[in-house]
Amino acid sequence: MRFAYYPGCSAQSTCKELNAATHVVAAKLGLELIELPSAGCTGSRELRAIDPDLFLALNARLLALAEANGLPLMTVCNTCTLNFLDVNKILGEEPERLAAVNAILAKQGLHYRGTTRVSHFLWVLLEDVGEARLRELVVRQLTGLRVAAFYGCHITRPPAHFGFVDSRNARSIERINAILGCESIDYSGRTECCGFHTAAHEEKIAIKLTGRHIKSAKDNGAGAIVTPCPLCHTVLDTFQDQMERDLGSELGMPILHLPQLVGLAIGVAPAQLGVEHHMVPVDLNLG
Repeated sequence: MRFAYYPGCSAQSTCKELNAATHVVAAKLGLELIELPSAGCTGSRELRAIDPDLFLALNARLLALAEANGLPLMTVCNTCTLNFLDVNKILGEEPERLAAVNAILAKQGLHYRGTTRVSHFLWVLLEDVGEARLRELVVRQLTGLRVAAFYGCHITRPPAHFGFVDSRNARSIERINAILGCESIDYSGRTECCGFHTAAHEEKIAIKLTGRHIKSAKDNGAGAIVTPCPLCHTVLDTFQDQMERDLGSELGMPILHLPQLVGLAIGVAPAQLGVEHHMVPVDLNLG
C-alpha cells in the first residue's frame, strides 16, 4: 500500500521521534510512504483566522501534490488532518474559491481536483492495514500495560467531518489496544482538548486543563497515555512538571505517540522509536 505522506511541522521539529517511528513502523506494516516535496505547514488554525485565502491555497497545494501522484494522503497530526478535510469541504462547495485557488496553483504547474482521500495513521491502521493483519504482525503482546487513549479534539470534531465516529466516545485506539494486548483505561478527558492552541497565548490554561486529564487517567490506573497527535503530545509530555506543581501532586505519566505503541508490539526496538527523547521517561516495565 502506497501513501503520500505528510508529516507536518511538529513531527519534523519538536516531535522528530514521531516521524522516525512512523517510518519504521510503516515499513513493518507494509506501507510505502512517499513524502511530499517542499511540503510546508498546513497553517495550524491561526493562519486560517488571519488569512483564509492563503490557508486554502497552502493546503490545496499539498492535496494537489498527492493527486499528481495518484495517492491517498496520510497524516500523523490531528490538526493537519482537520485542515485538509476543511479545505476539501470548502473548495468542494464554493466554485469561486476553487477557481481562485487553482489560478494560484497553476503557477506551480498544479491543479486541485478534490479527489485525494485524506487519512490519519490511526485510520490507516484500522481501514487499510486492518485488524486481522495487524494482529498477525504482533510479536510481543503488551500484556499488563494499562493504556489511556487521549484523542484530542481535532480528530473527532466537528462531527460533520467525522460521521463515522462518536465524537464523545471514540473507540478506535481502544480497538488497537486490544489487538496489541493492552488494557484500555477509561477516564474523564479522553476526547477533550489538550489546550495546545491556547498555550500559545496563555500556558496556564493549558496546564490546568490537561493536568486534570492526566490526573484522571492516573487515578483510574493508567500506566501510560497514547495519543495520535503531536500537538497533544507536546502539551501532555512537555508541560507535565508544571502540571504537577499546579496540582500539588506527582504525575510521572509516560506519553506515547501511537506509532510508538504499535512499534513496541510488532517488534521494533524502543531506540528506533525514539522514546528516549520524551520529557517524561518511558519505562513501561515490559520485560
